[in-house]
Amino acid sequence: MTRGIVTRSEPEGAQTGAVLEAEATPVPSRRRRAWPWIVVALLTVLLVGGVVVGAFALQFWSEAQRARAAVERAAAGIEALRTDFADSDTAQVRAETDEIQANVTLAVRTVDGPLWDIATHVPFVGQNVDAVRRVTHAVDILVERALPAGLQFMATTDFDRLTVEGGGIDLEPFRQLQNSIPEIAAAFADAQAIVAPIDTSTLLPEVSGSISDILSVIDLATPALGVAEKYLPTLLDMAGSAGTKTYLMMFQNNAEIRATGGNPAASMIVTVTDGKLGYVDQASSRTFYDAGTQGDEYVTLPGETTGLYLPTLTRHSQDFTFTPDFPTTAQLFQALWVHTTGATFDGVVSIDPVVLSYMLAVSGPVTLGTGEQLTADNAVKVLLSDAYERYPNGLDSDAFFADAARQVFDHLTTSSWDPLQMLAALKRSADEQRVYLAFTDPAAQALAVEFGLDGALPGDNTTQTQVGIYLNDSSVGKLEYHLATSVAATCDAAARTITTTMTMHNGITDDIRSKFTLGYRNRNLGVPRTTMILDVLFFAPPGAQITQTVPARGDVARWERSGVEKGNTAVSKTVFIGKGETETVSFTAVLPAGDLGPLRLRHTPTAGSTPVTIDASCSALFPAASGG
Repeated sequence: MTRGIVTRSEPEGAQTGAVLEAEATPVPSRRRRAWPWIVVALLTVLLVGGVVVGAFALQFWSEAQRARAAVERAAAGIEALRTDFADSDTAQVRAETDEIQANVTLAVRTVDGPLWDIATHVPFVGQNVDAVRRVTHAVDILVERALPAGLQFMATTDFDRLTVEGGGIDLEPFRQLQNSIPEIAAAFADAQAIVAPIDTSTLLPEVSGSISDILSVIDLATPALGVAEKYLPTLLDMAGSAGTKTYLMMFQNNAEIRATGGNPAASMIVTVTDGKLGYVDQASSRTFYDAGTQGDEYVTLPGETTGLYLPTLTRHSQDFTFTPDFPTTAQLFQALWVHTTGATFDGVVSIDPVVLSYMLAVSGPVTLGTGEQLTADNAVKVLLSDAYERYPNGLDSDAFFADAARQVFDHLTTSSWDPLQMLAALKRSADEQRVYLAFTDPAAQALAVEFGLDGALPGDNTTQTQVGIYLNDSSVGKLEYHLATSVAATCDAAARTITTTMTMHNGITDDIRSKFTLGYRNRNLGVPRTTMILDVLFFAPPGAQITQTVPARGDVARWERSGVEKGNTAVSKTVFIGKGETETVSFTAVLPAGDLGPLRLRHTPTAGSTPVTIDASCSALFPAASGG
């Protein structure tokens, strides 16, 4: 650059002014003529480039809109299939399916075009383009491989007629689904693998909003289908597909509270044969008194375990639920029935009146032998409180419960209801820790464990770190219908401790006068019969040690208990809660060294809801936390 300036602009000393003028004059003239052409050329290049880029952008935008519209039409078509099936319009189903496949094919061809290859490498834009392309290919897989099998299942299944005459479920559609579900599950797994690299936090809101529903469906359905593929044969077997299964159904009475719910005084034996339910017998604690088997011990538990409870744990059926370990409860009932009638069970199922209320919300009300209607709104109050005011005699209340249980069973097994809504009701019940299952078949028991319905105390902290506060009534009454509770946990990561707290309120009202409800043992302890007497059980995870409890000592000194159940250290404190009073109890446990599984906070379900709060401080110790 310097050299050019000297050569063309600065004269040398030997040159004359005339020569300089003659030589210098033409040069600037040529430069003035050249520069406009250069500028024009540059502008032309820029203009052409802009037109090309603009055309590229317009073409890409057009293709993106076309692909999006095609996918949206396919999604609308899938939604329309539900109506077509409901109307039994086979021709419309076939036409709608063809249209769905055509739209998805169009979308795939569009996103596989050369412009999309280029766009994926454009900074900032690229991840959005890649996300749309991935989702489109995932949808293509689902439509190509999962939809046909799903349509076949829907075509052979009348969801309004799944129930069979006399009570039960038609298993044939599910047997057919058993052959199709591996392909459906594989299709969803492959679709999930395609969309797995998508990070929605890096996408434009317009893009993430458009694909979020599809991603949610894939993320939710994939593991569910995997579980279905794994356990559908087991579920069919549990439903009597290969032969009759016999189950004991326990009804836990939350009014007389126990660790896993309440006094299991009422029960029913049912059979399932090829999906059809059968009623066998009913029982109460009176059944075993009359048979002379109540009060005897048929299962011997370790002394370190029985030391946590009143000695009636293994001798009286109404106290078999003192322990929070439901497999132990099932074992105790199995042994008692063998010695009473010789009956054995393929499984033991436990629910409470709150579960029945959720089920009645789906099936509709049932009319009892008294002419009274039991509904979703009144079932809990009628069964857990009103009944004792009406029938202060134990035999009368037992008869009322027996009738109610039988009528509800008949109603649920013979009426028509939405299976998906019923599943939602049972899931809600399970989330609230109101449903427990125990099976003799290892595959069935593995299913209960998979869904967190086994109610077992774990032997280690590998798959979960279980912490619990449980309640057992010691007043010998039905006061706990009026008990309200909440549970919370906080952690200290540096000290490696967890503190679990339960707040309890006695809301009994003045109109409760039944001697069956009011505490029988209270007078011996010098407290009003409206006072709740609760044995509060604090359970630490395996390997953990309890370092502090509130209260430090319970209200009945001789009932101070401690022990170990299946490797879980525990202590029991007796607490009085007077009418209208609120008491808060808690315990702190030092956690063992090493990795911990996700935190599971268990508690005793009451007649009402129990809010559960796990503080953010616990996230430093546990990879995840659950109140269920």
